[in-house]
Amino acid sequence: MRGRHVISTPRLLFRSPTIIDTMAALAAASDADAQRWLGWIPESVVPEPQRERLLDRRPRLRRPLLGRVPVRDPLLLVAIDPQNRAYAGMATIHEVTPDGCQVGGSLSPDYRGLGLGAELFTAIYQLAHHHFGYAEVRAGTEPTNTACIRSLQSAGFVRVAGAATHLLPDGRTVPATWFSRTDPIPTLCPAVRHRRRS
Repeated sequence: MRGRHVISTPRLLFRSPTIIDTMAALAAASDADAQRWLGWIPESVVPEPQRERLLDRRPRLRRPLLGRVPVRDPLLLVAIDPQNRAYAGMATIHEVTPDGCQVGGSLSPDYRGLGLGAELFTAIYQLAHHHFGYAEVRAGTEPTNTACIRSLQSAGFVRVAGAATHLLPDGRTVPATWFSRTDPIPTLCPAVRHRRRS
């Protein structure tokens, strides 16, 4: 689809979100368990009644209808379970330097503990490395977040040196451990190359 990114893994579909997709992705990470690790500001957390309504929506798998245009932010992907037509989570890319970025992600409550974290981090690495041209893709988590650490390692990330703590958006400072996956020859999409030159 023009202006949108789509990546498939064995069980999930990752794509640039529509406005509705974005709201559902935020809802999928607004529960207390997710916020324990993510620490968003209160304004970003979707309240529970609205959260349930958004996650009950069935995402469209084909071109969005008029009025549901893609959000023009290539640094966010929504994760969809195409078999059950359900929102499964989201993944993000944040540029740190022209050659490196930091990625993150979360899965909705029904999709945790199923081994899908590795697919999430593999997909976002592929977008960061093969489309945006980042040679180094980094991710951080708390040392006690063993599920995230297993997912990163399964996706080919290795532990690297980094800051001992991390400041979350809600103001909490938490212990941090860092992982990286590098490739000295990344691929830069022609459209992204043109935007970076302009």
